[in-house]
Amino acid sequence: MTPFYSQVYLLRHGELEEQNVLAGHTDFLLSEEGIQQLKIACEGLANVDQVCSSPLKRCSQFADSFSDANHLPLYLMEGIKEFNFGDWDGRKYDELWQLASAPTIGDFWQNPWFVSPPNGEDMADFYSRVHHWWQQTLIDITEKKIQSQLVVTHAGVIKQLLAIICQMPKQINYQNIFTVDYGKLVCIDIFVDEQGITWPKITF
Repeated sequence: MTPFYSQVYLLRHGELEEQNVLAGHTDFLLSEEGIQQLKIACEGLANVDQVCSSPLKRCSQFADSFSDANHLPLYLMEGIKEFNFGDWDGRKYDELWQLASAPTIGDFWQNPWFVSPPNGEDMADFYSRVHHWWQQTLIDITEKKIQSQLVVTHAGVIKQLLAIICQMPKQINYQNIFTVDYGKLVCIDIFVDEQGITWPKITF
């Protein structure tokens, strides 16, 4: 096959209407500031072929408006939803730090591979679904020759993808290594060689 380059633009959603909460799967909306953050982040994007988004409203509403304005196909994907924090999901951080439960949120932040939120997602399952989405994305890029795409998602998902691309050991606590601010755009350049092998690299 003829070698080519592709770009995947990972965009974290903007600021939430509800402040200082553990959002997870809770379907919070963006604040006006959050909407502006995303508009500014995407001002320079050109020649995008498609838009992929988490189905949660803080991602999908902007993705829908961006795809509509630019006449692009939009794909809502369960694989790039944020981590499910179970009983902790949607609650204020101040409240969570005061819970006298076992496990505590502090235990989880220190050892997310060994501690799971009550009734929440297991970190191994989160890794598996994000990794599966990424592998399928690379296959689609190769087979469909996708030149560029915008992916609107969450901090936890972007951190997990960065860890996968950097080939970090699974059980490293990468959530405390990477920082992804609201409205942050991260570009992944991908070279597809003559054998259809993909070579991703993070571009700063």
